[in-house]
Amino acid sequence: MSDANLIIEDAVPSSDMHSAAAFQTSSSRPSASPPTRPSSLRTTIPPSAEPQSDPSSIQSAFESLSISDPKQEGMFRSLAVIFRSAQEQEGSVNLTSGGAEFVWTTLQRADVSIPQGLQEASALRATRDILEQMIWNQSHLLVDVAKILADSSRDAAWRDPLGDAGIVNLFLSVIASGTATDQLMIHALRLVGNACGDNDANRQRVVSDNNLRFIVKQLENPRLLPIVIPVLYNVCSDFEPAQRLALSDGVYRRLIEILENGLLASTPTLSYLCRLLDFFEDSFNANDSSETAVEVLFRAAGAPDLDVDDRVSLVDAAIAHLKLEDYQRHMVTFDLVDVPLGLLVQWYSPPRASSSRQISSADILAPPIRDAGEEEQLALMRSNIIQILSDVSAIPEFAAKYALMELPLVQTLLGWVAGPHTQLQLCSCIMLGNLARSDSTCLVMMSGFSVHENLLDILKFSSDTQVLHSVLGFLRNLGLLPANKRVLGEAGTIEIVSRFLSNDAITQLSHAAVSLVRQIINGSMNNISRLLSSLSSDEESPAHSKTYLSLLLSLFDKSDDVAVKVEVSRVVAAVLRCLHSSQALSNPGLRNQLLHRLFSLHLNLCQPLSMMVTQPRWPIIRSEGWFAMALASRTAEGSIAIDTALQQVEVFAALEATIHGDSTLISAQSSSPVAVTSNAAESPESIDSKPSAEYEAEMKAKDRENAMVLVNELLKNMGDDMPDVRRSVFEDLLNGRE
Repeated sequence: MSDANLIIEDAVPSSDMHSAAAFQTSSSRPSASPPTRPSSLRTTIPPSAEPQSDPSSIQSAFESLSISDPKQEGMFRSLAVIFRSAQEQEGSVNLTSGGAEFVWTTLQRADVSIPQGLQEASALRATRDILEQMIWNQSHLLVDVAKILADSSRDAAWRDPLGDAGIVNLFLSVIASGTATDQLMIHALRLVGNACGDNDANRQRVVSDNNLRFIVKQLENPRLLPIVIPVLYNVCSDFEPAQRLALSDGVYRRLIEILENGLLASTPTLSYLCRLLDFFEDSFNANDSSETAVEVLFRAAGAPDLDVDDRVSLVDAAIAHLKLEDYQRHMVTFDLVDVPLGLLVQWYSPPRASSSRQISSADILAPPIRDAGEEEQLALMRSNIIQILSDVSAIPEFAAKYALMELPLVQTLLGWVAGPHTQLQLCSCIMLGNLARSDSTCLVMMSGFSVHENLLDILKFSSDTQVLHSVLGFLRNLGLLPANKRVLGEAGTIEIVSRFLSNDAITQLSHAAVSLVRQIINGSMNNISRLLSSLSSDEESPAHSKTYLSLLLSLFDKSDDVAVKVEVSRVVAAVLRCLHSSQALSNPGLRNQLLHRLFSLHLNLCQPLSMMVTQPRWPIIRSEGWFAMALASRTAEGSIAIDTALQQVEVFAALEATIHGDSTLISAQSSSPVAVTSNAAESPESIDSKPSAEYEAEMKAKDRENAMVLVNELLKNMGDDMPDVRRSVFEDLLNGRE
């Protein structure tokens, strides 16, 4: 549509607005097509096809003046004929003989001057004065006057003059009266709506004294919807005062009700309703809408014959609601999550009738052929739905509602994991990953449905970054359960994710892969054995002396991403923690073998630990580092590695600062490392969470104790071989001397 204004056609009121053919346009010009999102369109409201209801003398005057083309015969000449009739036949206009002659002369002269751009104010004032009398006397001819003025208001040149002369305000009073017939209301609305097209002065007139609420009230009349909604579009478009006022007047809730009742289904007016929803997307709150809005919007978006721009608007509106927790809980409580899931399937394939609410993988047919632009929009919509469903599935109510794997929705998601559609895989992995937050659920997912097998296949073959990231996160949640760690290790998880540990891998995938490795080796001797196994069984190959941990340490050296470096450091700390656990001590042969491989094959092992104790940002990570270094120092090979690390100036300075910290809680005679009591090493809790002052003081005390254990172990294991000066420095630290 080339015109920036939406031309608002009038309509013949129908007794049944549910009919798709509820109104017709009689304009000889082509009807304006619905707006294309997201261009900023306006609307102008074209003329009616309804039959005239004037007396026969007025009808003949209309015919002689050809008023269907007011530009040719003159708007004011047409008005003059009606005004004469109103005075002479109806008596609703009362002018003196001289005054009447002045009006008729003024009105006819005005039409002559119009082609020269001189819409005379005197003619409009005369029109306004007569209109006031006709309104006061409830003239039946007022409908015909309103129609002529509304037709003329389609021309942008008339909009300022109509407003300045007070005619817009007059018809706002007609709308506000509540007594106008549908025919008069149609033309009054058209005049106001057209006058507001790209005209902030007239929009302000509508907003002043909250005249807008009377227009919003007309939404209660289904017969007027094809007119009222385009009028509201013109008034609110690019005019925030009107948008704010319309919200406070209840327009949003009423628009949702119109959608719910299907009053505009398959009509062009629906497009303008969708544009109105766009206006309010970022400003409405729960009080402005209805409880059922999300379901209504999603179901409306699934209509088969809907324009893609309208689908976008409806989906965006539903998503805007779901950013509010009340709507998220409502969706879960009333088992409505399958509604947006059904849209994901529908937009991959033509709709298939089904009597069941369950969304089956069998419903996913071959994608229909669409043009590239439409397919891009649909893909973006699917992505937006998936994003908001990830939020919905993260709330506690979701995990409680869908804890049983046999539920149809969960079965649908499990089926999508193994399916061929990338975005459905993404959606299922995110939602099931959020569901996998209890031991029982994680156990059933793997032991009962072997979901990890499909997930690992995706890691092997997929190239989609989002899907891969969601799969890695899902597996990480599954790996929280000790029984699942063993299964994931035996399934080759460490070997499979090694493809994401190279320097050229995408950073977010590297971080997620390292995090998954940390999760499944945490407390698992078997998986640590796999982590420390050779990359090649060929003893002649250089890869034979490298392990999967070597890949992690290489990633630490080469990566510029702090989060990746921290996660690799935590893997090293987790290895040391496990190898000094009671589980490891119960199998000394395997433990000693793994400790030897750990220190002999990874000469740069302590670089990550050094970073942990010197970084100032995360106290929890710093505490993990001191604990791990204290553990490492308890063996001869470990002491050598730690002593080498302490030769770095910044690491030794951190050791001094930690030991000399002000604490009276620690005994200098401690001989065993003190574990950090935070669950940061055990769970996916954010390391960015700031500890309380009391807990931070406790961590500092434990850091000091672990640092002193480290010094004590170094002196025990290496004291005789240390240079005297270095041994003296360590002894001074241990004895509290500076």
